Amino acid sequence: MAADLFTPSVSERLTDPTAEQALPLSGPIFLEGPAGTGKTSEALRYVRRLLATGIAPERILVLVPQRTLAHVYQNSAFESGASGGTTQISTLAGIAYDSIARYWPLVARKAKFADPDREPTFLTIETAQYFMARLVNPAYAAGQFEGVGISPARVISQTFDNLNKAATLGESLDAVGKRLIAAWGDRQSSRVPIYRTSLDLAAQFRAYCLEHSLIDVSLGLELFRTVLMKNAKFRKAFFSRYSHLVADNIEEDNPVAHDFIAWLLPALQGALLVYDTNASYRVFLGAESDSAYNLSRSCPIREVRRQPRSISAPMQALIAAFDRQPGAEFPDEAAEPPPNVSPLDAFEYQTTTFFPQMIGWAIETIIDLIGSGVAPRDIAVVAPYLSDSLRFSLIYPLRQLGIATLSHRPSRALRDEPAARTLLTLARLAYPIRESLPPPADVANALGQVIAELDPVRARILTGQVYGSGRLALSSFDTLPTEIQTRISFRLGERYERLRLWLLAQTGEGVADRPLDHFWRRLFGEVLSQPNFGYHHDLEAGRVAAQLIDSAHTFHTTLYGDLATAATESTGTDWAAARREYFQLIDQGLLAALAPQSWQDENADAVFLSPAITFLLRNRIVKHQLWLDVGSSAWSERLEQPLTHPYVLRRNWKSGTAWTDEDEYSARQERLHHVATGLLRRCAVQVHLGISDLGEEGFEQRGQ
Repeated sequence: MAADLFTPSVSERLTDPTAEQALPLSGPIFLEGPAGTGKTSEALRYVRRLLATGIAPERILVLVPQRTLAHVYQNSAFESGASGGTTQISTLAGIAYDSIARYWPLVARKAKFADPDREPTFLTIETAQYFMARLVNPAYAAGQFEGVGISPARVISQTFDNLNKAATLGESLDAVGKRLIAAWGDRQSSRVPIYRTSLDLAAQFRAYCLEHSLIDVSLGLELFRTVLMKNAKFRKAFFSRYSHLVADNIEEDNPVAHDFIAWLLPALQGALLVYDTNASYRVFLGAESDSAYNLSRSCPIREVRRQPRSISAPMQALIAAFDRQPGAEFPDEAAEPPPNVSPLDAFEYQTTTFFPQMIGWAIETIIDLIGSGVAPRDIAVVAPYLSDSLRFSLIYPLRQLGIATLSHRPSRALRDEPAARTLLTLARLAYPIRESLPPPADVANALGQVIAELDPVRARILTGQVYGSGRLALSSFDTLPTEIQTRISFRLGERYERLRLWLLAQTGEGVADRPLDHFWRRLFGEVLSQPNFGYHHDLEAGRVAAQLIDSAHTFHTTLYGDLATAATESTGTDWAAARREYFQLIDQGLLAALAPQSWQDENADAVFLSPAITFLLRNRIVKHQLWLDVGSSAWSERLEQPLTHPYVLRRNWKSGTAWTDEDEYSARQERLHHVATGLLRRCAVQVHLGISDLGEEGFEQRGQ
């Protein structure tokens, strides 16, 4: 339906989410409000009503900013039992990849790929970093990034940030460079050549992609925007494909996604755009709330939700108080607090002198809450950063008490996850290469993790006896001195032998010619998840193992083709080379591709631990939250990114303007307000604040 058929005047409806007021199914609707006011639930009802009126599922498009936010729509589509077709639930990058694959001959000619007849290879985060590393590593070794003091992995990720920002801005890499240099303020600074080096590497990567028909996310978005969206035949086919659109969390998406929505709206019979106020947590990934809110001008109906659902009266009062503070996006539209209710009842706090004391308080609070009848899944523990030591200090004592836990740190390199490091160590023992044997400390840690009841002391003793001294394989427990066997215990020695013999069998004829993902699937299923082994009841280890298996499978199939289906035709040398390259990729600390399963464990009855931003992006409400390290300045500070700048590389930033201390202060204040209010709106009963005078490293806390 054309846009000019809609009523030109905008009508605003302020609704109570508990009231059953059905949204119209025709015309574009802009649904806005803070978290917890039922917007996504309304969007799900909107889709179900469309299906109930006879709209074919394949005529409905659901757009989300990241794949992990799609699962609620996927579950709803499954439960609805709609037959005939499938509703497409996708990100813009997914739509771009699918469209490029369908219209490849057209795209290849227009984009000047070196070999238009060669089928494209779509890169994941991991495989894209693999190719970028070939360019960055020599430059890094030559000292071209000495002035910023960051690792090659961070150089790679920030160089990709600039590529992605150029695509979402719709600007060239040269324009991105000008923005960064101008924002730095000093054109004579040593930072300027480093910017140019990073951007030159980005340009080389793009040229390599065009030469070899490789498409990463940035190139995919650029091709979709500059080639397909401007092509009349594609436009006609795409417009005829969909009649309705649901775009959720548009404030977390990038400007190109907003351009796409604006491009598609006039051709639709109906659309529902869902906007979360005081959010836009994915600024570092290109999210722009201003660009998203501009879409409200194209919607004749603006639906505003204000009142939170399923939240206690004291928490509502506390949220209302925050909504009226400076920094709130729409302070005049704040919800009214309940009468005669004190916001002080919505939180409690505990001050301690030392960081470990705060952790002890947090563990006692969790135990008390569970003892009072609160389910573990209704408790979340958040901090600005979740370090290894903080995570271990919380998880270990809770698990000793039989309290299940889950943690999520998506920005963490895959190799740094304990379960992944263990699986990598065992793979290196099964396929030993003298130049890259795992260190004894890693072997001891792996044995301690996978052999149930093997404590760290005995794990080190066992490793010292069976590994090292130039040996490529683990020695038999039966060859150890009797006093060592007795100290380890024959029961644990039997478990060790089962693991050792299984690993030894992997070097046999016909077994070594298998991909890594196949090896890890069998290892986890046949040994590590069995009774008497460490991962028998470990949900987190299972999740990490699944992520590592998926990572290896994607890496091998992208770079080598689907060799797994033709293992008998491949040679051991092929797989040895593939393993070496994958190990090198992991050793560099590169990030793993997004793992949807790590975001879809909401039904597990476990205490959830994560960085604050990660929790906010899960769109999950719990009854109790524990905020740890409240005195840290990291609640408001953004991650230092010396090769890029998430705020300068936005459409609402005036190109050529310097980034000042005042801009940094304002950005910190806005971030702090958004994080605090976002967490409060995802807490139904009470917040528990842990404050220590001295931080984790022993320094006095100076945060706001």
